[in-house]
Amino acid sequence: MRLLVAVLAVLVGGSHVQAQAYYPRAPLRPIAPYRYSLERVASQGRISTGASTGGFSSFERGSTDPCRPTPCGPNTRCEVNPSGIALCRCIEGYVPDGHTINGCKPQCTVNDDCPDDYRCRANQCVRVCVTGACGLNADCTARNHVAQCRCPPRYRGDAHISCSLEEPESKAAPPAPYVSPCAREPCGINANCREEGERPVCSCPVGYEGNPLQQCIRGECIDSDDCPDYQACKGLRCIDPCSLELCARNAECVTRNHQPVCSCGRGMVGDPFEGCRRFLPEELCNPSPCGRNTKCEVSGDRAKCSCITNYIGNPLQECRPECVSDSECPHNMACRNNICVNPCVKACGENAYCDVRNARAVCSCPEHYQGDPYSRCYAECTSHDECGSTRACVRLRCVDPCIGACGIGADCKVSRHQAICSCPKTHTGDPFKSCRAFTREDHCNPNPCGTNAECTPGYDKDGNDRAVCTCPRYYIGNPLISCQKGECETNDQCPRNQACYLYECKSPCFTLEGDSVCGENAQCNVKEHQPVCSCPSGYNGDPRHGCYIGASGSTGGRFASSRFTAGRAK
Repeated sequence: MRLLVAVLAVLVGGSHVQAQAYYPRAPLRPIAPYRYSLERVASQGRISTGASTGGFSSFERGSTDPCRPTPCGPNTRCEVNPSGIALCRCIEGYVPDGHTINGCKPQCTVNDDCPDDYRCRANQCVRVCVTGACGLNADCTARNHVAQCRCPPRYRGDAHISCSLEEPESKAAPPAPYVSPCAREPCGINANCREEGERPVCSCPVGYEGNPLQQCIRGECIDSDDCPDYQACKGLRCIDPCSLELCARNAECVTRNHQPVCSCGRGMVGDPFEGCRRFLPEELCNPSPCGRNTKCEVSGDRAKCSCITNYIGNPLQECRPECVSDSECPHNMACRNNICVNPCVKACGENAYCDVRNARAVCSCPEHYQGDPYSRCYAECTSHDECGSTRACVRLRCVDPCIGACGIGADCKVSRHQAICSCPKTHTGDPFKSCRAFTREDHCNPNPCGTNAECTPGYDKDGNDRAVCTCPRYYIGNPLISCQKGECETNDQCPRNQACYLYECKSPCFTLEGDSVCGENAQCNVKEHQPVCSCPSGYNGDPRHGCYIGASGSTGGRFASSRFTAGRAK
């Protein structure tokens, strides 16, 4: 296998390119992808890779390996030290992303992630000035991640191809100038010439191919990074590395990041470097991955484990009977065929209740139902119409609706299955609580009078008890409708030309019926709320009784009307 790794590395473009192979995901036991140099270690379960390419732990469930499941982040591998502690390390070409528990990230993704004299290739920083970056004898300096080629002092030529030493100028003619065998340019186009003794030796520069005696042609690539991701550099040509038939028979090969990746295809299992075979579904259950007292069935491409009939538990570990006696079940359950079941299932009749006592079903009819609870429970009625007109359906039975419906001393009669409660004519009260005999005070409770009016027990014209409504003092209005506070209580609360009468400000010159308080033909004036009667000019007589034209024996004058004064409020 080590020989295979070395050969593959050379084929894909140089020793700095490492090939990486991926194993397929088998139906029962996924195998983690790993590099060629680690494949045997990983297959033995000592190293688990957790790269972001989709790796899985190589250990089965239940292993005590601290690397399963891996505690490491993406792009890492998990190793176990001699003390049994998991160590997380970055895979080649990656650096810690803070720390390896978070995972590892590429060393670079663009040139600016590298120092000025390095460039980014395959997520790694590599030197710009490497062999072949410039021509023969040329000096290489890196600037902005690009090689700057130039011939050294006293050399001339194309620094990207070859630099030759200039002939020194001599003030005195040399006795016998030496002519280099390469001076005659014996080599072909773009070829390099070097001296070996007195013989020129021609060769093509790095990255070129052809006959150095005729012409060297620049190759398609120098390393795999010069090719698309799905190709690798071999012999200065970009090729599909899968064409080298590195994978085993029946294995699939795809190129990722210039590297061939071997895997067994869908429905195939095996080692893609030794041989793949078609996976048989029955292999999922042979040997059975399930625990004791279980059955294994193939479902699609997975093994499905389940407990045998009437057994419970984790089918991946072990199944057991749920019970062997009633005492092993909850208090409301019973043991039947190794399973705790509800003994009430199908035990009681229609509409019946079921209780569990000592693991046995005890049936009973619901309250107000009739019948046999082990066959059928039924209600006498569900609506009033199912009962007689003088009865009602109460709690599923036909009963007299008046029973317990009315208060003490109340009358009850049934109308349309309903109890109608009322107090007798000579009684009052709440017929649903209690009725009592009437008293005179009941005529005023509640108050039948108008707003603000007062109610007192009295009699009508026939001598029967009745409520008498009156407006309180200082109030006026219709006591059967509403009483309002009066306009005044004394004359002083009225204008001087008016007087307070029945709590209203009115002219004292007129009676309640609208007649003048003065005599016939007399005049009435108001002074200090009092009427003053007088006979007009040319009239004689007593203004309180009447004034007449030219009547003798009358002394015309002004008299206060005692008639008004007697009927007005002071």
